[in-house]
Amino acid sequence: MESRDDKLIAVIGLLSASLIGMIFLFIMTWLADVRRFSDDATTQQSCHKKISPPPIRHH
Repeated sequence: MESRDDKLIAVIGLLSASLIGMIFLFIMTWLADVRRFSDDATTQQSCHKKISPPPIRHH
């Protein structure tokens, strides 16, 4: 009976470790993605060429 309990504890430990590992990888990937877009974010306005107004002519 004790061998069965040890196997159950080992399986639960393995599943818990893999769950923690997947959560860690997900969080690290998400943080890297959020940081990349906040640093390199381009707005729609920054993509357009800025046109200066024509010079004012006085007659």
